[in-house]
Parts: sequence; C-alpha cells; structure tokens
Amino acid sequence: MPQQTFFNLPDEKRQLILDLAIEEFAQHDYKNASISNLVARAGIAKGSFYQYFEDKRDLYLYLIQIAGEEKKRFLEQKSPPNPGMHLFDFLRWAMSEGARFEFSNPLLAQVAYRALFSDRPFGDDPFNQLQDMVMAYYLSLVQLGKSQGVIEGDLDDSLVVFLLSTIFNNFGKFVLESQKIAPTDLASGSVDYRSVNMDELAGQLIAILQRGLAPRN
Repeated sequence: MPQQTFFNLPDEKRQLILDLAIEEFAQHDYKNASISNLVARAGIAKGSFYQYFEDKRDLYLYLIQIAGEEKKRFLEQKSPPNPGMHLFDFLRWAMSEGARFEFSNPLLAQVAYRALFSDRPFGDDPFNQLQDMVMAYYLSLVQLGKSQGVIEGDLDDSLVVFLLSTIFNNFGKFVLESQKIAPTDLASGSVDYRSVNMDELAGQLIAILQRGLAPRN
C-alpha cells in the first residue's frame, strides 16, 4: 500500500502519478516497466517516489487493487436485470458488461490482465489467492447450471470452469483484435467503443457455449 505521503499529495498530482503508472505497466510487463521512466514523465525526483511507495512491487500491487475495485464498482452499478435469471442469460449479460469495463478502462484492464494471466513476477505470487477466488466463482456458476438442468451433469466441473474462464478472460481482447483496436486507441479517445456491438458478439458466443454444454438427449 502507498505511504501516507502519497495520499497527502494534491489530488491532481496523485492522479497524474497513478495514470502514468497504469500506462507504464499496461505497455510493459513487470520486469520491463521502468520507475525511472515513470518519475521522469511525472516530473518528480526518484527519491520522492520512494516516499510514496516502498518499491516497484508495492506500486504494482496497488494498481492491481485499484483495477479490482474499479471493476467491482462498475459492475455494482450495472446490476443484472433479473437476479434469478437463467444461467446463460446471466453469462451473456456478464460478458457484455465485463467487456464494457475493459473498453472503458483499457489500460487498467491491460494491467490486470497481465497480472492474472501472464505476468507472474513474484516468487510468493500474491495473485494466487485472487485467481483461486475467480475460479471458485466460475465453479459456482457451473454448479448452478447443472442444478438448473442447462449444463450436462456428466461434464467434468474443472473442465467447464477452464472453458468459462478462458472465454471470459479473452473475450474483450478478442473484440479489440477483431476490430483492430489497440488499448491505447481507446485510452486516447480516438475510438468510440460504443460503436462495437458487444451485445451481439456476446450473444453469439454464449449461444455456441450453450449448445455445447447442453444436456444430451
């Protein structure tokens, strides 16, 4: 967590440092992200950085925390239209809204994506617990689908969890790549993500998933 000196900074300066840090870690993996580059762009002394954060790792973990909090806040504002809806209707909604978060916060989403699924720089990987929580959530959805009779009961739970996590974790990336949109294009405002019909794409993907997981006659 940041030192109190960081929170004592004026709001504009604190936000500038965070925005530049998100950009640095979105464009580079942990090993190649540069604190020297960050402080130079922020116009602060390197010594000042270490008054704000213990080290590079401390900053990185804080950015991951921010990403999780921002996505949670985003989804809480977009509650499902019907809490008791059919599993695949819920998945369609969750996929569309999750992609909207990524499109609205492309650089922050890229930082989180690196941390969870590709960039594992620490021996005592602090993201294992977070990933375990995510996978446990997918397992609860699989079990719900089986209880609703919409997922074949004989399918291996861990295999279906793997399928769901792979699809959800890559859907936003697929949409960007299929539309030839770079995260930096979204961040710069040069592309309006609302022009991409995510609901239609999510609907097609969930329809394929539903047919594949449906109970066999």
